[in-house]
Amino acid sequence: MPVTKLHLAPLKNTDSFFHNSTLIGIISRMKPYKLCWEINRILNFNFIMNHELEITLLKKEKKCFFPVYEYAESLRFTTHYLYNNHYKGEFLLPELKHTDFLWMIKGDYYNEEEVKYLMDAIKKIPAIQLATILDVEDLKNKDNLIL
Repeated sequence: MPVTKLHLAPLKNTDSFFHNSTLIGIISRMKPYKLCWEINRILNFNFIMNHELEITLLKKEKKCFFPVYEYAESLRFTTHYLYNNHYKGEFLLPELKHTDFLWMIKGDYYNEEEVKYLMDAIKKIPAIQLATILDVEDLKNKDNLIL
């Protein structure tokens, strides 16, 4: 009896997930919880780890866990996500090996000026070496960011 194999494409709608979003790459050797604490202190945010959003990927036959911190600004209809890009030598986005964290701002409240203000504020944290805007379209593994 012949065996029929069906292959299903992932049901990820990349375009809609990244619609009205800005992605900031951050280089810093800080621990994720410490970076969130600093951002919360400077910007009066409330980033907290959301265990339900933690990203689990299988890389080189081992499970890799990438924590995601979340902060929702309900009055601005905006949600902030802070991804850790490293886990025991593996990367959430391998094309950004030198980027330690990814800060995604989802919502249309923040324009270029407000994003620049946020970046300037976090650049004042001594342990932040670099914060720069990334173009999502240039990322090969952007699907790894979809929650």
